[in-house]
Amino acid sequence: MVGATVWLLELDRLERSGAQGDFRFANVPAGTYRIFVAATGFASVTDTVQVTATTAAASFDLRPSAVPLRAIVVSASPTARPADELYQPAESKSRVEFDNSPGTSFAEKISDLPGVNVRGNGSAPSRPILRGLGDNEVLILENGLRMGDIATYDPAHATPIDAMGIARIDVVRGPATILYGPNTIGGLVNVITNFVPTVSDHPASGTVALEGNSVSDETSGYASTVLSSGGSAFRISAGGLRSGDIRIPSGTYTDPASGTAFALDRIPQSFDHSGEFGLGYSYQGDFGTIGIGGNHYEMNYGIPGVPPNPDWLTVPPTTSRISQRRNTVELRGLLNAGGAWVQRVKLDASYNDYNHSEFPTAQDSTGVSDPQANHFHKRELNAVLQFEQRPLGRLSGTLGLWSDIQDLTIEGDQPLGPNSVTTGLAVFAYEEYLAAPGTRLEAGLRFDYNRIQTHPYPQSTDSVFQTLDASRLSNAITASLGAVRQFTPQVSGSFSVARSFRAPTVQELFANGLDAASGTYSVGTASLGAETGLGIDASLKGAFGRVTIEVSPYLNYISHYIYGFLRGDTIQDFPVRQFAATDARLAGFEASVSLEPAPSLVLRASSDYVNAQDTRNGVPLPFIPPLRGLLRATYQDQKLMGMLEWRVAARQTRLGDGDTPTAGYGVMNLGVGVRLVHRGLVSEIGLHCDNVFDRVYRDNLSVIKDFVPQPGRGFRLNYELFY
Repeated sequence: MVGATVWLLELDRLERSGAQGDFRFANVPAGTYRIFVAATGFASVTDTVQVTATTAAASFDLRPSAVPLRAIVVSASPTARPADELYQPAESKSRVEFDNSPGTSFAEKISDLPGVNVRGNGSAPSRPILRGLGDNEVLILENGLRMGDIATYDPAHATPIDAMGIARIDVVRGPATILYGPNTIGGLVNVITNFVPTVSDHPASGTVALEGNSVSDETSGYASTVLSSGGSAFRISAGGLRSGDIRIPSGTYTDPASGTAFALDRIPQSFDHSGEFGLGYSYQGDFGTIGIGGNHYEMNYGIPGVPPNPDWLTVPPTTSRISQRRNTVELRGLLNAGGAWVQRVKLDASYNDYNHSEFPTAQDSTGVSDPQANHFHKRELNAVLQFEQRPLGRLSGTLGLWSDIQDLTIEGDQPLGPNSVTTGLAVFAYEEYLAAPGTRLEAGLRFDYNRIQTHPYPQSTDSVFQTLDASRLSNAITASLGAVRQFTPQVSGSFSVARSFRAPTVQELFANGLDAASGTYSVGTASLGAETGLGIDASLKGAFGRVTIEVSPYLNYISHYIYGFLRGDTIQDFPVRQFAATDARLAGFEASVSLEPAPSLVLRASSDYVNAQDTRNGVPLPFIPPLRGLLRATYQDQKLMGMLEWRVAARQTRLGDGDTPTAGYGVMNLGVGVRLVHRGLVSEIGLHCDNVFDRVYRDNLSVIKDFVPQPGRGFRLNYELFY
């Protein structure tokens, strides 16, 4: 079998099977390992291999199936593990699986997963919402490390990453505090881009991806090649995307602020242009693996709003654009310690240099201009050092050190906030105990130190920030307890309780300025304290022949939940958005069932719901997704694919401050594809039609839902080459 993914879990190393179905991992220390194998059109397989001599052999027989029975997640435990062995509900989505999802951003591509919604504001600034939580309660990582951006500052700010360059995405729902620290009260999304290559037994390996989408006149492409020789691997990658304004069903749409109607067939100023280039090198030997990688990313995108129009005196345009540049250097090492107590040492570190400029659109009698208003420059260093303990009887675990330093400067006509340095340090322990055959217990403990220090900036245009010299210190202990039980060969369950923590950001504390991109004037509250959460998760999973079922209820209590609200007054003719704190309770569930009634045919149904309440004031939290459902029929064999899905959402009338009701909807998508194998090359070609009936519908989480609807009918053509 050509092109099967073969994953050595404990060392997080991947290979693809060659023209004869063969694969090889070199420099594997003696020990016990699990190998996971997956291929399109087959059920995945996991087996254990004992390495005691210079070589060890393993072979796998895969059963034809449209249901990949297991997904591997690298972001919920110290080592990669099948999702059904985790203490928390988690999902993983591969590069090929992205092709079955509408949109161009990574957030849109994962919005079909249970418990994962997307807050839309055009495509580029869209952001994942997990169980009703987003922004600073959900952590977006790249390769397990922080990205150095300011996407949580405002709904107009994009996460600087191109979906075409993503190898896979992990989603962990619920508090994931022990390994990753603050900002995971609602969960985390880990984007895997493989900046640092792994040595392959193929001299040349890589991917090529191309996509076109009629809904936004999108053209995009990405290519990555890894050259391996001996113990060395060199990687080079490049990609880019260019899309215009997003098409919507033609009609007359009314601006809620002015009451003015506009005849539109596209979302004004929803374009997205981006490009990236990366290099990486790694070396592998008996000692382990060490490598370094770098990536440059640029994005220029529009913020939707009222378009430039002839009546500019009474209806001024609100569109604007944002330019981003991000340079990343990443260091990775997995060293074989061979000690009596520590068997492996893992180092992950990244440095990000991020620049962000906002250009509000101004219109006068001479036309449209976009003078620069604000400029953000953020430098961030994030490093994690983990010591994997040698198993002691039934006990195994990991000890770790974590650090994160952020240096932020803000300049411009409306600087929004002060210059600042945020320092985070932590020490943690994650331990597992095999209590009985089929029963594992987990315990985690972490101590976090977080300090924000503002710095006076005499050149600031804001008189407060010229002299502001303030500091805030937040320390916290977080912990988790969990259990996984294999009740029968077909049924397993998990339960976990976690205490989470998040310190308020410098923006939430000290913001004071016009954010033209969002059309609000932001005001911080210096007295805000830290958020703390108590999350309770349970999950029951069953696999009965050709039927799989998963149900995951949860409950999350958050003390001092920080949120932004509209005060009802204006500054400089813009509504004031101020930060405040309350107590919140979020409860809900995710459920899915898959049935394979015939070979290569799978029927899947999933649903999720969250009920979110401000318990201090006795009112709902705003902008919470309604009850959703997905029905999908997929035909998938070794060569052909066909998909028909219906995405539905109930109406949302349970509203919080500043929210407006939305009607329920149902949208149909369909797709066909073919998989071609020639010698060692695998090509995946797909054609999709999204929103088949060109339906006008609005999503409750859309920032612009009161003005324009979601995208209309679009045709997507995807091509993926793996070699």
